[in-house]
Amino acid sequence: MKAFRADFLVAAAVILCSGVMLVALTLAISGTHLSRPKATLTIDLPSAVGLDKQAEVRYAGAAVGRVRSIRPLDDKERREVSPDCAIRVVAEIHHPIPELRVGTTASITADTVLGEKYLNLEPGSVQNPGLTPGTILYAKRSASLDEVMSSGKQLLDKANELISQNQDALDKVISDLKVVMDNFKVISTYGKTFVGTVARKPWRLLFGGPVPRLPTEETILQ
Repeated sequence: MKAFRADFLVAAAVILCSGVMLVALTLAISGTHLSRPKATLTIDLPSAVGLDKQAEVRYAGAAVGRVRSIRPLDDKERREVSPDCAIRVVAEIHHPIPELRVGTTASITADTVLGEKYLNLEPGSVQNPGLTPGTILYAKRSASLDEVMSSGKQLLDKANELISQNQDALDKVISDLKVVMDNFKVISTYGKTFVGTVARKPWRLLFGGPVPRLPTEETILQ
């Protein structure tokens, strides 16, 4: 009976510890905080592409909280409050931060191209007055990877179009450049021959002597 009770207590302790570890791991992965947030911020953005609920919030790059909710602005909010924005994000701040001042903005960014997106708060000048509680922050529009690639493709297409329109002029420039390079090759070969002769027999500069045989232009340009 005592052995059975001991086995039961051991099993119960193992199950309890496993449950506690599972809960702790879940909270750590999800970024959920059991303590009340020190502050709540409202940020309006033109777009929230790549930003997920529970995404990290940073202040000048330092982690300070998490995104609590993301929702679209309704028409009234867009007309009366944030005409240039479409999304409202509510962020919870769990770590102490300096007083937010006028000029503070937010942006969606990532440490690497394929890294997880986070919301970064960029502080305003320390000379500016502090923001009143409840002030809505506004995010700067940041280009997504798809937008950057699309812009790059458009630029490449325009470059190809420009090259096609000026193909004759480009061919002439390339042909003229080839002639210049050939002439430079001939001149440099003759120059090397002259310098080599002077280096070996410098007295020829004063007293003369037989001229070294120079290669023909056809030989140089082969």
